[in-house]
Amino acid sequence: MALPKSLYLKLYIFWLGWVTSRSALVASFLAVSTAVIVYVYKGFAPLNKATFLALKDIFYLSFSVGFSLGFILMLLLVFRALFDKEIDGFRLVLFDCKHEQISLPLLSDVISLWRKWLFITVWMILLFLVLLIGLSKLLFGIFPPLSWFNLYTIYLLVAVLGGAVFVFVVKQCKKVGVKHV
Repeated sequence: MALPKSLYLKLYIFWLGWVTSRSALVASFLAVSTAVIVYVYKGFAPLNKATFLALKDIFYLSFSVGFSLGFILMLLLVFRALFDKEIDGFRLVLFDCKHEQISLPLLSDVISLWRKWLFITVWMILLFLVLLIGLSKLLFGIFPPLSWFNLYTIYLLVAVLGGAVFVFVVKQCKKVGVKHV
């Protein structure tokens, strides 16, 4: 049976949405918790403009740290969630070494897929950065400023290249199959 062409695009959208939304939830929880803990630790300071500005700064700082930590964790957990998702009437299944289907994959079952994904993603990002630096030096005569490499650009690189590698690994891996539901 031929697979629909949109299956892998929907798989990428699922991956990106799942990782981003779960990371944002983790970050929001950590940021609110941090702001409340600091507010309580400081003895319930009067709620005036200065206090709200301080709590807002604490929230933003802890949100970015929480998003980074949550993003790293969700990049692993998405491989477990992948086998619970049905896309266009198809479900991905994981096979063991004897090519028997694993009915309920655990984290220990998907860790080899995650390691392969991580290895290829890191190399793709490094290759992209080397090409970017080389082309910038060749075309403009300067290296790109280090301010270009921040939380947002790294997230975008992982979202674009990591998502493409995710689909590629799932598509090419012999331990992953597609089953019509």
